[in-house]
Amino acid sequence: MKKIIIIVFSLVLVIAGLFWLYFQIIDNHKSLENNGVNSNMSDKNKNFQSSSSPIVSIPEKILANKFGWLGGSEPDNPFVGDAGGAWVRPHPGPFLWDAMQGGKNEAIDFSKTDQIVQYQQSQNYGVLATIWPFAEWDQPRRDLCAVSNQDEFLRQNDTKGRIDYLPLHRCNPTDWDEYRKWVAVVVERYDGDGANDMPGLKIPIKYWEVMNEPDLSFAGNSPDKNRLNFYKEGPKEYATLLIQTAWAIRLSDENARILIAGSAGSDKQFLDFYRQVFSVAGVQDVFDIGNIHCISNDHGANDFNVGAYKNLLAEFKIAKPIWVTEAESFNGQTAAENYELTKKSTWGAMLAGAERIFYTRYNFADFRTDMSQKTVDSEESIRFSVQQYQNITSQF
Repeated sequence: MKKIIIIVFSLVLVIAGLFWLYFQIIDNHKSLENNGVNSNMSDKNKNFQSSSSPIVSIPEKILANKFGWLGGSEPDNPFVGDAGGAWVRPHPGPFLWDAMQGGKNEAIDFSKTDQIVQYQQSQNYGVLATIWPFAEWDQPRRDLCAVSNQDEFLRQNDTKGRIDYLPLHRCNPTDWDEYRKWVAVVVERYDGDGANDMPGLKIPIKYWEVMNEPDLSFAGNSPDKNRLNFYKEGPKEYATLLIQTAWAIRLSDENARILIAGSAGSDKQFLDFYRQVFSVAGVQDVFDIGNIHCISNDHGANDFNVGAYKNLLAEFKIAKPIWVTEAESFNGQTAAENYELTKKSTWGAMLAGAERIFYTRYNFADFRTDMSQKTVDSEESIRFSVQQYQNITSQF
């Protein structure tokens, strides 16, 4: 009798355990539906989730190319290819949380990002996409997070004819869960793995840059902070943003390559900002590519600041590739001088270890000091610049 009771009791425990496991699976499935990427998509996009597309990758010819230009919003930009490049970096670009999602749990609008990708893949260009973590409906501490109303990336201050802008408030997200979901959905759409991809995707996005120049105006670094201020927080906060964003990117694409935001230059105050970033536990492991800028401020180093940035990485025993995602050396008095300086700095950057360079200017005769102003280029000066850039890029 005791054996029967033991057997029956054991069977009851087994059945109860099976029921518990079943309900755990159901609960977990519901949790994924409620909190996963599908909850951020429209019904149309949800239907697309079940479909598949061809697996695609960036062509080797593009990957082997070391040069690009800021741009990418144009349906046709032959300059990049004619000048020897194969990459574009939309700036600021459409990969902005505020522009793509109007509120919590609202559908994500891919119209502008799809357009960028379609434009560039039709020209056989690769895209370096900058992720901007700002959404007006999510921003905290609005009095502390607002940039100056003179900021050039606000729509009302546009004198250049931009098509992309940044919002007034520029701090880290308040709702990290919603932000990570948005990042994961966006990366998944363009990763080229054949699942949930943009219809017609031919050249995927595999390189993601986590914001831009957070150091530029920190602690009053920039004398022009009223006109340009990309980020209203500090190095510790940026480290958090980098870690959170990298986690979300890799959730969708473990093969993605993540760029840390470009340092505004090699001035001590800019590099000190990154010294604090690199001191945060875990940061060194979450990005793949270092990033430096040179807006004609390499102080005679003639290497687009790559040498100084490489030394900074060495201080922290960081051995990673370095990209210059904004490069110019326009300190000459003539277009010919600007060309010679750019050529010298390109050679210097490559010798110092730069893996890829994105030039900021298309015309060596462009003498603007305020880049928010629209330039007027003559056909002759553009032809000259194409030929001269080709002279540079053909050497590498």
